[in-house]
Amino acid sequence: MQDPNQLNPSCVLPAEDLTLLRDIVHQAGAIAKAAFEANDSKTWNKSDSSPVTDADIAVNDFLFENLRAARPNYGWLSEETKDDHSRHACPRSFVVDPIDGTRAFIDRTPHFAVSVAIIEKGRSIAGVVFNPLLDKLYEASLGGGAFLNDKPIVATAPTQIADINMVGYPRKFRRLGFPDMNVSVANSMALRICMVASGQADATIAFTPKSDWDLAAAALIATEAGAVISDIRGKLPQFDTETTSGLGVICASTTLHALLLAEVKPHLAQFSQGRDFKFLGTRMSDRSKKTDDKTVDQLLHIVIGGELIDPNRTEFKDLKAVDFVGAFPNFEEARKAWKSAAQRTVDNAHMRYFILHAHDLIDPDGDGVIG
Repeated sequence: MQDPNQLNPSCVLPAEDLTLLRDIVHQAGAIAKAAFEANDSKTWNKSDSSPVTDADIAVNDFLFENLRAARPNYGWLSEETKDDHSRHACPRSFVVDPIDGTRAFIDRTPHFAVSVAIIEKGRSIAGVVFNPLLDKLYEASLGGGAFLNDKPIVATAPTQIADINMVGYPRKFRRLGFPDMNVSVANSMALRICMVASGQADATIAFTPKSDWDLAAAALIATEAGAVISDIRGKLPQFDTETTSGLGVICASTTLHALLLAEVKPHLAQFSQGRDFKFLGTRMSDRSKKTDDKTVDQLLHIVIGGELIDPNRTEFKDLKAVDFVGAFPNFEEARKAWKSAAQRTVDNAHMRYFILHAHDLIDPDGDGVIG
């Protein structure tokens, strides 16, 4: 193996870069934590419909100012900064996700992290992923091992898929016919990979495209911990290509990684047809549950009401004023709620209440995940 200290003699050692990242990312995490605790962040959607908050921007600005001040000759790539392609012109570059898991941040769950890597010749040489709410700092430098809060970490090594601890979305694995697994959900891709690196999980799979900033730091941590990471075709990550997005992620120890690749292989043609992953989305069968050895379908019934433009047409006068009574698992419960609500129409002939039977749920992002 090439000596990591000789990759570029004009640059500092990977371990020195890691020291820089550890300090700056820890401070950036404090900014994210303070914003989370204040719970007053402004939120909007970017052009690709993904959410962003002013906390993302604040953390990004802090990282840009402090990292570039320390290493002005390094390039820069961040989810929250327009790509200036400086990563192609500089020997080393920062790859940054100021808050990986913005949806978790917005939903007020602890599964988000500050993720920063330094790359050289297309691969990460130093990386830090910090979850400020749980006070977990994962780190690695090329050839220097992986650590969680200064303690060495090693990935687990299962030899079969059944009963492993998987991080992902249960519906997708059911849809593709995976063996039964213990599946948990975490929004941050970087944290999911670090969970595998530290043995908190055996594997993680993401079927939808992930970007360099999602992976660069965590991928190094995983490989230094003895895991293998690739896209769902088995291609190893490379962080100096023209595109910053790749097709999915599989991360696990060597034997398990090969088994998971084989499990995904029969479905690759479906994933190659573009970004529409509705074939992984919800179906009526997903609402089935077993009760006392019987299968019961939970059919969603919604009771709403409002003033109609014309009592002979189901067209509401003001959609903002529609009264949501509730959602119910069967018609009987919904009808009781409807009957109670219908009493409100006595003094207004144009006021009507309805029971909506939801046959399907729409997947807005086309990624096979509802909501």
